Amino acid sequence: MKERCVNNLGGKVLMMDAKPDEVNEYVRKNTAEQYEIYPDFEFRGLHMLLAKPMLVGLKIKKKKIIMPFTKLCPKYGTVLYEIDAEDGDFEAIRSGLKRVE
Repeated sequence: MKERCVNNLGGKVLMMDAKPDEVNEYVRKNTAEQYEIYPDFEFRGLHMLLAKPMLVGLKIKKKKIIMPFTKLCPKYGTVLYEIDAEDGDFEAIRSGLKRVE
């Protein structure tokens, strides 16, 4: 069975019940690099739940990742998280996703 609980990643909630355009705008304005993340992309063994492709962002100097996830729990919708990057996370995103210029 695919792992789909984003709470296992830890991190800080930046936005809750966000629209995809709000997520993308935040990621563009607040990160050094942006990549298009698609539904079911696997990150640290977690298959990402998303209503549609959105942006994930990298904060290189702070070693943070800004990542959207759609929670199935009522009232949450799409949540934008800031998580601590672990060794290999930036490379996994860079090699697995398309960079947005």
